[in-house]
Amino acid sequence: MRKIFIQNLKQYFYKSKILNPQSKIKMVYRALGVLFSDSGYTIVFSEFHENAGVWTFESKTNRSYSTGNSISLIEKFIEENNLQYQVALITVHAESPGALFNGASIAAATGLPVITDLSALDSELGGNGEFYSTASKKLGISDENMTDLNKTICVAFMGILRWREEYNFLSSVTGASRSSIGGAIWLGQEA
Repeated sequence: MRKIFIQNLKQYFYKSKILNPQSKIKMVYRALGVLFSDSGYTIVFSEFHENAGVWTFESKTNRSYSTGNSISLIEKFIEENNLQYQVALITVHAESPGALFNGASIAAATGLPVITDLSALDSELGGNGEFYSTASKKLGISDENMTDLNKTICVAFMGILRWREEYNFLSSVTGASRSSIGGAIWLGQEA
C-alpha cells in the first residue's frame, strides 16, 4: 500500500512539473550587481533563470562609473534605466580597498534587500574568498573572459545564491575548512 502511495505521489509531482526536469517552470531573479574595482564602479542589471538546477542569464543593462558615491550611483542607475519595481535585490562587492559603500545605507536609500561582505565568512574559515570561478562556471562564462562586466554579473549571481541560502563558497575552490553561504543581507523594506 505504501509503495503504491509513493509511486502515485511521484507520478503526481512529475505530471505537475514539480519534479519533471523537462518542465518549463523557471525561477526568475532580477538583480543588480555592483562591483568596485581599480577602474571604478561597474553596475549591471541582469535577469537570471534557474530550471532544474541549470542557470542561464541575460544582462539587461550596465554602466561603468570612474568615481562617485555608491548610493547616488545606484539610485541614478535605477532611475536612468527605469528599473523601479524591477530590481529584486542588490549585491555589492569591492575588489579594491577604499570602496565607499555601506549595505545598510544602500538598503535604507533604495528600499531593496542588499547583500554585502560576500567573502567575509569564507575568509574567516581560512579560505581565499574566490568566487568568480564557481559563479562563472555555473553561468557558462569563460574564465578567459572575466571583464569587470562579467565579474559584476557573477557578483549579482552570488547574491542570488545567498538569498536562496545555497552554498556560494566551495571549500574545494577556496581552501576554507568548509563550504559556506557567504554574504550579509540588509533588508530595506518595512516589516
